[in-house]
Amino acid sequence: FASLSMSFCHFSICVLLFFSIVLFHTVGFASLTAKGKTKPYIPARPLITGLHLAMSADSADIIMRRIALRKNILTVDSLKLIESDSVRIFGEPAYLQVQILRNKVRTIVINFHPLSGDHYINTCNTLTQYLERAFGRGVMTQDASVTYRRWENEDGTMEVSYSDKYTRVFVRLGKQ
Repeated sequence: FASLSMSFCHFSICVLLFFSIVLFHTVGFASLTAKGKTKPYIPARPLITGLHLAMSADSADIIMRRIALRKNILTVDSLKLIESDSVRIFGEPAYLQVQILRNKVRTIVINFHPLSGDHYINTCNTLTQYLERAFGRGVMTQDASVTYRRWENEDGTMEVSYSDKYTRVFVRLGKQ
């Protein structure tokens, strides 16, 4: 008789445990989950040597460590600048500056070193094709020997400006 009462006690504990789990799941978890709140989908932003806008500061620092021979970090108030003049982008040497605000990459500035002949033409063409693939045709203006191109998303979140003059190419991703 003692073993029967012991097994009944185990059975009743299991039943109570089961019902408490079911009750907690239907009442407790339902109140803890956010109803109908999902994060909006943000399309992938174009990568420049692994860097893109809105990536975390830690990730940007790791990538800069990997791609730059040397770099300088400057922190001013809430803005952090990571700069390097020893980066290769599209196979060409360039100066790269990453501006970080609130632990997110806000702006990427690329200034190619003076390029000669085919290097200049190929870099301009490659960059134009790459940015047009990501943003469309954009707006192009010309002022004497300088060509300006601008792209902006419909919601105004990202702006790309690109200018070239003689052998210099300058790219800026991010709002001013």
